[in-house]
Amino acid sequence: MIRQSIRSSKSLVLTFALGVIAAAGVAGCGASEQGSDDPIVTQDVQNQRVTPESLAALPDGEFLSLDMTEKTVYAIDYATGPIDYARIKLVAANGTEISLEQQMAAVENGTYGDNPAPQLRESSEQRFSIASDAAYFNKLSESELDQLKADGYFYSEKAPEGYPGAGPQTTDPECIHAFCEICTDNVTGGRPETWYPGTYTCYLVEHVWC
Repeated sequence: MIRQSIRSSKSLVLTFALGVIAAAGVAGCGASEQGSDDPIVTQDVQNQRVTPESLAALPDGEFLSLDMTEKTVYAIDYATGPIDYARIKLVAANGTEISLEQQMAAVENGTYGDNPAPQLRESSEQRFSIASDAAYFNKLSESELDQLKADGYFYSEKAPEGYPGAGPQTTDPECIHAFCEICTDNVTGGRPETWYPGTYTCYLVEHVWC
């Protein structure tokens, strides 16, 4: 559920230690074999879009709060224009408010070795999604979700069959269609340590490189 909260224009944000990502073992979107089993489908997941218009409708000094206690996937869609991520807060189960902009920076500035870093702000789809549980994306199989929990991320260069929108974004054989799911701790910005519900946020981003 999207809620609006009026506070001062100066946002109190949590500081995320970006270096913790590498130190905690989230080396980034390392390539992984796609599992042969089917994606786990979580029932009753709601989908909501956040667009530039969502923020434009708010009065000055007001923030858009995304309730991360809900079984909801929020699609952050910037196809119609740039989004001021500093005006979006994630509200965790314990009431903690997390700056989306700060958490995005923790994800984007991780160390990814030879693999491409997640391009949340420059996706060829012009959107990325967030949820409080990676299973809500309905993209990964049970074994792949286990791998995500072990590594903090899952990367594939082929969209899994059967999920909505899995069709290729391009038919050019020289292009690579990839997706990455990353989960990050709401406090440290690194790999979740306990995986206790409400203590982390998961991101899904897709991209085509040609």
